[in-house]
Amino acid sequence: MNKERIDKEKLDQFKELIDESQTIAIGSHINPDGDNLGSTLALRRSLELYGKEVEVLANDTVDDYLQFLPDVDHYGEAKRDSYDLFIILDCSEFDRIGKLTTIARNSKKTAVVDHHVKGKIYTDLNIIYDTAPATCELVYEIIDRLDLPMDETIASLLFAGICTDTGRFLYSNVSEYTHLVAGKLITEGADVEYIFRNLYQSKPIKVMKFETDVISKAEFADKKAYAMISKEEVEKFGVQMGDAEVIVNMLRDLDEVEVSMILKEYDNNEYKVSLRSKGVDVSDVARANGGGGHIQASGFSIFEDSLEKADQVAREVLKGINV
Repeated sequence: MNKERIDKEKLDQFKELIDESQTIAIGSHINPDGDNLGSTLALRRSLELYGKEVEVLANDTVDDYLQFLPDVDHYGEAKRDSYDLFIILDCSEFDRIGKLTTIARNSKKTAVVDHHVKGKIYTDLNIIYDTAPATCELVYEIIDRLDLPMDETIASLLFAGICTDTGRFLYSNVSEYTHLVAGKLITEGADVEYIFRNLYQSKPIKVMKFETDVISKAEFADKKAYAMISKEEVEKFGVQMGDAEVIVNMLRDLDEVEVSMILKEYDNNEYKVSLRSKGVDVSDVARANGGGGHIQASGFSIFEDSLEKADQVAREVLKGINV
C-alpha cells in the first residue's frame, strides 16, 4: 500500500511557506461542515504550537451540531487585512470562501489544501488530491510527514472531520490508508466516544420531528428523490437549516433511490441545493450551475425572487441528471 499521497516536493514547498511566514490565516468555506472545521482548527492548533500566529477566519456561523468541536472558539473574524500566508482548506474555488477572497488576494502568499475535483483556483501552492476522502486526511499527512505538533485536541478534530466526510467510513473513496490514519489518531488520543456521541447520539427531538416532516413530503420518481425546505418550516420547528443536511443523505440511502436532492431557502433570494448519489457523478451538474463538490456529494445555489421559481429550476436540474 502506498501510504504517501502528497508529493514530497509539495510538502517541502508547504514547509517553506510556513517557515517564511509569521502571520498565517486559514480560511474556511461558506457553510462550514465537519471536515472544514476539523481541518482548519486542527491545522491552526498545530501551526500555533509550531510557533506561528494563526487565525481561522470565519465565513458563516457554526451549526449547533458542530459546536461540540474542541477549539471551535478560534473560528472568528479576521484581525488583519492581509497575512504573510493565507491557507484555503477544503475548497478550491474563490467563490467558496466568499468575503475572505479579498484578504486572501491581499496576503503575500496563498496555498490550497483540498480534496474536491476540478477546482479552478490557482495559488502559490496547490495541494489538491481528489482521491482523498477528506481534507482532514490530507492535513494529517502534512502534520505527520513534516513532523509538526500533534496532540489529543488535534487528533480529535481530524478524526471528527474524517468521520463526517466519509459518512462514518462508509463511502467508496475510503481506503486502507484512511483506516490507518483513523487508528493513528486514536493512538494520539482522539476521543472517539465523545465524537460519536455528539455527532450521532445527541439529536434533539425537535430535529427528528423536522426531519420526519420534510421526508413525509418528499417526492420519488425515476430513482430520484426530491424535497424542498422553506425558512418558514425551519422556524416552525425551531431548528437550523444546517439540520437539513442529513435529510439528503437519508433520501439517498433508500433502496429505490440513486440520486437525491434537497432545495433549501436562505436569505437574499438564495436557494441552496444539495445533491447526493450512490454512483452517479453529480459534481458536473453542480459545477455547471455555479457550484461544485464531490462526484457523489455536491451542491450549488439558485438565485430567484421566489421559492416557487427556485423550485422549478431545481426540478429541471434534477430531471436532467441521467440515472
